[in-house]
Amino acid sequence: MNITETKRQQCQKTLYHYLKDHAAHTPDKVWLSNEREEVTFRDALGRVESAAMQFLACGMKKGDLLALRATRCIDTVLLAVAAASVGAIAALTDAHFPVQTYLRDTGVKMTPDFILTNEEADEGISAGGNWKLSGGGATVPVTFDAPGGRAAFEEAAAAVRAEEPFMIIFTSGSTGVSKAVLLSHKNCVANPADAMPLFGQGPQDVAIALLPLNHVFGFAVAACSLFCGHELFFPQNIDIEYILQCIERRKISVIYSVPTFFLELLKDGRNRRYDLSSLRLGLMAGGPFTAEQMRFIEGELGLRLMPGYGMSECVGVSTSNFDAPVEERAAGVGKLYPMTDAYVIGEDGQRLGCGEEGEICVRGMTLMLGYYNDEEATREAIDADGFLHTGDLGYFDADGTLYISGRKKDIIIRSGNNISTVGVEKKIMSLPCVYTASVVGIRDAKSTEAPAAMVVLKTGCARTEGELLHEMESVLTRLEMPVRVMVVPALPLTSSGKPDKQKIKAMLSEG
Repeated sequence: MNITETKRQQCQKTLYHYLKDHAAHTPDKVWLSNEREEVTFRDALGRVESAAMQFLACGMKKGDLLALRATRCIDTVLLAVAAASVGAIAALTDAHFPVQTYLRDTGVKMTPDFILTNEEADEGISAGGNWKLSGGGATVPVTFDAPGGRAAFEEAAAAVRAEEPFMIIFTSGSTGVSKAVLLSHKNCVANPADAMPLFGQGPQDVAIALLPLNHVFGFAVAACSLFCGHELFFPQNIDIEYILQCIERRKISVIYSVPTFFLELLKDGRNRRYDLSSLRLGLMAGGPFTAEQMRFIEGELGLRLMPGYGMSECVGVSTSNFDAPVEERAAGVGKLYPMTDAYVIGEDGQRLGCGEEGEICVRGMTLMLGYYNDEEATREAIDADGFLHTGDLGYFDADGTLYISGRKKDIIIRSGNNISTVGVEKKIMSLPCVYTASVVGIRDAKSTEAPAAMVVLKTGCARTEGELLHEMESVLTRLEMPVRVMVVPALPLTSSGKPDKQKIKAMLSEG
């Protein structure tokens, strides 16, 4: 772990303080934008402070829990920063569901002090406005232009420290039960403090918000834009054709997304109908990919792609360097961020050497405070030395590059043998006819559990299940061979764009 004094000082400031700094030095620079408006740093600061003063007037105080419907819009970022500026903790909920329904379905024991939502106005998942705050026996509208309460606000804001709680992110639950991850201000700042020098990201960039803000990857994009002082554009939807238009029209230079989204941008060559020359950087995380796919994406979009690895519990772990050659960037998920330590352990808990696969354990400035209201789960996840046992399997090569093999829970045990779903996916995706694929374990009478694959073929390719299985024999071992293959036009995805393993498993298990 290498923490310079500059980075240490950067991590002592909250996102609200970064907003204040930008408003003081570049007040007229646009920070957040959409099709209808451009919000400068000066405007953003005014809106954040106004909302925070309303929160205080309603009785909100430091340490209170605010459940916030995280629509993918400008308002959500401003409201989360406003709550945090006075020490409240924003629990970001999935905008597809009513707040209380979502909280109930996570299974997390949580009773928010306040709920802030616009669901009653029948607002879509990308809509701002019509916000109502409920708590303390009252429900009031929240706007960004309410006067009064300045002295109380300044006193509350002065008492907030970077190491204190900032927000709660619920793990996706795509492969299991959700957990409530409690992140500090420092966690959210440490990620861009580490990443931005590697990416060469700065005020000149324009990023696009494609990911849900209730996912750590989505909110990290907003935090990075505030740390760097560059514009973040919120599209009205994420229809692929519309996003391509936005990249051309808004001169987008930075995209953060999952591998499936990058591949969708290129499907059927539709990207070639647009001028995408403004693109220079893509951060890709959240799913497996092959080196061939990475080279294909870079060649088609004309950007440099940085694979990365992180999770809700530890915002950033590893990534590539912008200046590294493609061969290095296409290998694994990059090297550790400077402010992060990691090692790999075997089944016996002992540290493993170079090239040996085991569970990845990480420690660093982006590591969560813990699981909200669950000390037992926190102790199980974080050991006495402060290392998070991620549940992810992987290994380091001799050069320090990290490779991800998959989740411990995604390992298929077939006839007593462990099979990595990620490893099988990568091999299947190396076939010339395969565009992308997802592999899960399903019940099999002969071996209890066996691989099954859902496959999307490249345009112009046609294969039966039997033909695909025959081609897979050239890249898979007998143990890795699927007992079932299903060809689909597109993989079912979670709201964050990852393959929905639960739905895929259900579909492949039918019949």
